[in-house]
Amino acid sequence: EKKFTHAIARPTLMPDASVVWDGIILDPTRIKQVELVNLKAARDEAEAANRAKTAFLAHMSHELRTPLNAVIGFAELMASEMLGPLGHPKYLDYVRDIQSSGSMLLNLIDEILDLARLEHGKLELNEDLVSLTELTDISVRMIEARAVAGEITVNVVNASYLPNIQADERRLKQVLLNLLTNAVKFTPPGGFITVAVRSDPTNGVVIEVKDTGLGMSPEDVVEALQPFRQLDAERARKHGGAGLGLPLSKALIELHGGTIAVESALGVGTTVAITLPAARMIHE
Repeated sequence: EKKFTHAIARPTLMPDASVVWDGIILDPTRIKQVELVNLKAARDEAEAANRAKTAFLAHMSHELRTPLNAVIGFAELMASEMLGPLGHPKYLDYVRDIQSSGSMLLNLIDEILDLARLEHGKLELNEDLVSLTELTDISVRMIEARAVAGEITVNVVNASYLPNIQADERRLKQVLLNLLTNAVKFTPPGGFITVAVRSDPTNGVVIEVKDTGLGMSPEDVVEALQPFRQLDAERARKHGGAGLGLPLSKALIELHGGTIAVESALGVGTTVAITLPAARMIHE
């Protein structure tokens, strides 16, 4: 085995006219070995820290979920006035705000935990036959009230024939709701949202969510696909959110073997296209 060395030396002229050399000799092989050992130690430390983070998030998720469920449950009970009127009408508004805020916080906790599980390959799909028509109809109904309140029109355009697919229905619904919620959030009054589903034996299933909202620049699209990234402070303050919806949706679709493509233009709107592989289509 060949070993290569580097030498750095300089001559020194002595009083007797002789020349003395002094310097150092470096062994790159040894240096490389030390670097590899340090790199492995750093990697092991990072992996241990990631495992600790995942365990911490799982534990804290449980600890936060328990009191939050109690808050949400009691708020729902009070909002129903099951045991009698609350008194002042404002109290009912406050209780509904508590219920809504608690649900939003619980959803955020779940999204953070999902991202941690996905990062470590711990999230598994619970697959079954899924009706694409029912999936889109249910998801649209769940954001319909918010769209109406924002004076936004939502249209569903499904192909005349849609096969069932083999997938995790809860996770696909989670993805579609994330996309629809974003579309409603960033579309001004008078705008439109269109949900379109089509399929073919070659390209598989494509689900598109298109809006006429604020839109994004190409740089914004790249940022929006990264977890915990807020596009700008003003937008974050106005519309809220932790920047998890799109990255989590992307990861869940990739777990299904699919892809997400985002096309957007400032002031024009955004189109998010989910593609699921043809192998997931079940023809009856």
